[in-house]
Amino acid sequence: MITSSFQEARAMTAFQTNLFAADHLPNSNPEFLGAGSTDAPTGLTNFDMIDQLLGQYRQREQAIEDTKQFIDSAFNQGVMNYFIEGARLVYGPEYRYSIPSDTEAAKASLRAEFWTRLLNDAQVFEVMPTAKREQARAQFSGLECPPFDESTVRPTLENLLAARKTYFAERVDGIFFGLSREHVSNSPAGFSKRMILANVYDADGYVNTHKAGIISDLRGVVGRLTGRGEPSEYATRKLLGNIYRKALGKKIQIDGGAFSLVVYRKGTVHFEVAEEVAIELNSILATLYPTAIPSKFRTPQKAGKKPASFDLKMQRLPMAVIDLLSALDRRGDSYSAYVYSKAQDAVDQTAQVLRDIGAVVRLSADKNYLYAQFDFDADAVIDQLIYSGAVPEKAAYQWYPTRSEIGLVAAALLDVRPGHNCCEPQAGTGDLAQYLPMESTTCIELAQVRVKVLESKGYRVVKADFLEWASNNSSTRFDRILMNPPFSHGRAAAHLEAAASLLATDGRLVAILPASMINTSPLEGFSHNWSEVFEDQFEGTAVRVAILTAERPQ
Repeated sequence: MITSSFQEARAMTAFQTNLFAADHLPNSNPEFLGAGSTDAPTGLTNFDMIDQLLGQYRQREQAIEDTKQFIDSAFNQGVMNYFIEGARLVYGPEYRYSIPSDTEAAKASLRAEFWTRLLNDAQVFEVMPTAKREQARAQFSGLECPPFDESTVRPTLENLLAARKTYFAERVDGIFFGLSREHVSNSPAGFSKRMILANVYDADGYVNTHKAGIISDLRGVVGRLTGRGEPSEYATRKLLGNIYRKALGKKIQIDGGAFSLVVYRKGTVHFEVAEEVAIELNSILATLYPTAIPSKFRTPQKAGKKPASFDLKMQRLPMAVIDLLSALDRRGDSYSAYVYSKAQDAVDQTAQVLRDIGAVVRLSADKNYLYAQFDFDADAVIDQLIYSGAVPEKAAYQWYPTRSEIGLVAAALLDVRPGHNCCEPQAGTGDLAQYLPMESTTCIELAQVRVKVLESKGYRVVKADFLEWASNNSSTRFDRILMNPPFSHGRAAAHLEAAASLLATDGRLVAILPASMINTSPLEGFSHNWSEVFEDQFEGTAVRVAILTAERPQ
């Protein structure tokens, strides 16, 4: 029999509390939140997700009724007694059976499941501040979960979606207070002000879960604004733990330069938000407090002022990839991560990132684990990837690894002898440098993550743009130079000339160059010998190349 309280609960609408009352919500067109924004509009009129879910719900609701009737019929016919007595023959006479048959409780569970599916698909919970999210989850679960029918679902979702921009602003406001312990009205600079966070770590260096949660929430908000997604709190705690153990007192940039922090032994963290990110967050706060934050803290600077702090040549990784990198567990020279139930795109991209830094990557037979094997200590490199949250953009850096026979052919032409001082001007991860004597080789590399790879392998590395470095070190001389320069926008010729300017008398330079340069003499005063044309020698490009051997005569 249905109790009166349960009947009343079923009669309630989804606006049963002030939290979601219609008169407390903005009256605007419904919107869906895009991955990289807080208010990307998409109307519900032609959106069939609701109709699909309603149809599935009705089918399962009918299945609950049918199952209840079947169970009742089995009892009425005495058939269930055979199952009960049979169980007692197996488990003994003390066996007590229990067959759930409360139809209304089953329907309440069904309603909660479908509300959760709907609101998760619409990304409603994700933009809410924590307290309101917990209230919302509680309201759309339990025995008093509102009806899942046309008259309730559509208006409820429309109102919730219309309020998402406000929810997102409230979430940002809550994060700001959690970090600064000040109301924004008392801190007009908002996120533009450096924040000093106390007690992020305890006396033993363990991360405070609450403080880490707030930092993770801020990373998630910025990740949502940039389309990268949100990190797990576990990944944020692990990142903070690594910084405490390995980089005390050092200024560390994280998430592609969105934030920088300095961790101190006493557990304090100095936390700064990049200017362009602070402006975006402050503009969101201004939707709640229009007069609290002056325009200079929420308006981009005019052209001609300080350039953006982001490296535009970097590709910022999705937070799902950062989470998987954070989850890597090291045993010997092998790393592994449990990837079951992880998005395949994230697993594939993580595998490619690891390959790009020199790993041999494979999945377990059941595809539950990802394994990465290195021939060097990769801890510092993986930490760099996690901290920065970014990798060099391949096209901008013109980085195409020399992992085919052409590298070996080029190295053989170099004819390195004992005592020769060598250079690899665009070293990447050392695919050409591996053929040079480590003790007398200088590697030049611009991308920080590849600098870490080279350092981990034991090379002497200079982090620099080679063209600038060559200009600033014009008196430096090398006996042997082995190179695979970038090709686009005339950079091959520019890098070749810069390298040649550093070659000692009677020195030799071997360069892998575009086939279009074959049989030319780009270096005045040098001898030139060209190889045959090579095809399909580089990962990620089908460019035709040739090898130039150039010598500076005595």
